[in-house]
Amino acid sequence: MGNHAVAESEFVTPLSEISGAPLRESAAPVAKRRPILVVGDKFREFSSEKAVLTLSQLQGLLDIPAGLALCEPLFLIPGQGLGEKDIESVLARAQTSAHRDQFDFSLWHSLPKRAERALSHKHRAKNTLISAPRRIDASLFELDFLVDEDCELMDDHQTGQHLQGMLVVEAARQSFLAVTEAFLLPRDGSKSYFVFNSLAAEYKRFMFPVPALMRYRVRERDDSGHNPRFVVDIHFEQAGQEAAKVTCGFTVMPDWRIRKIEQTLAQQAVERHFADLGTSIAAIRPPAAALILG
Repeated sequence: MGNHAVAESEFVTPLSEISGAPLRESAAPVAKRRPILVVGDKFREFSSEKAVLTLSQLQGLLDIPAGLALCEPLFLIPGQGLGEKDIESVLARAQTSAHRDQFDFSLWHSLPKRAERALSHKHRAKNTLISAPRRIDASLFELDFLVDEDCELMDDHQTGQHLQGMLVVEAARQSFLAVTEAFLLPRDGSKSYFVFNSLAAEYKRFMFPVPALMRYRVRERDDSGHNPRFVVDIHFEQAGQEAAKVTCGFTVMPDWRIRKIEQTLAQQAVERHFADLGTSIAAIRPPAAALILG
């Protein structure tokens, strides 16, 4: 796996910041364990020549027979690309591994949970890219950026080592749904519909399949009309550096109202298309006499 020596002072402090939960006692002290990032299999190119394992590679290590020895104890850090079932499966596998004392899964037991369907508006958990939002103050919120490699945006293929830019845009979209639903709307049981007014994405550096934080700030809020309007900034951070910023403007409307508006506009769209099509057909249709002669 290459030479990736890490000094104790360089290793222990960052890990304590990654997880607020105490690390479990194990055969080898944490500071003497080699830190390894674990990512989904689609990020195999990212795992090359780094202190990184894909999920399948980790599973292979867990399955090594008892008669064979591992090189060194490992402290495993969960990265991007892992779904809930992947995590459950590897933890169960670790329990039966002949080398289970060589692997420290402390961080895997305190991972942030994906936002519920009611917040992300996604029917399949694998397509939810955010954790439940946490309120910091009146206008600032935090979420974890959580990518499952089986999500709809990665279903086709993965190019290169970095995360696709559209994952950032979709996570930003889900974040304004989740924050608004959880904290900024009245809890009266009514169903709301969110309408995009504007969207701007600024990419400052590549994002890679390592843990990432989203800082969500409400920049503007207008409750003067029947339909609240918001402008928000969502900052994506990795390793303490801002990697991307998405600014969204949106309006929240009662579901019944937007459905009436949508139905009217949809009907008009069909009628206008037919009218335009009729004009186009009349322009290219040959005269009736020409059809008879033909």
